[in-house]
Amino acid sequence: MLVFIPVLAQAKRVGLREYGTLAQRYVRDFDEKWLRGGAPADEAFVGSADIQSLADLQQLRGRARHEISAHHQGSRLSLAVLTLLPLLPLLLTMLSFEELLGRLLKVVF
Repeated sequence: MLVFIPVLAQAKRVGLREYGTLAQRYVRDFDEKWLRGGAPADEAFVGSADIQSLADLQQLRGRARHEISAHHQGSRLSLAVLTLLPLLPLLLTMLSFEELLGRLLKVVF
């Protein structure tokens, strides 16, 4: 799995950059239409689908950024635990359980 981490990190950066570019273009068009007077005179601002789309876009972007980061952190921890777990019996032949636990706690905290 370690082989895929750089590839996945690069895919995350590219995806967030592309999604950010799309969001930026949408916000720029929204600004031009509704704040700079580009909207047709007969189009009502209240109830416009543009406002809901803008809110959805912002919510999805925030959720994607959070979920990708949270999933990535959880994957790292799982990978570390699963990698080190088979070494536990070997470590217990060299150190007592209390000494090993003390060293682990010192590293973590």
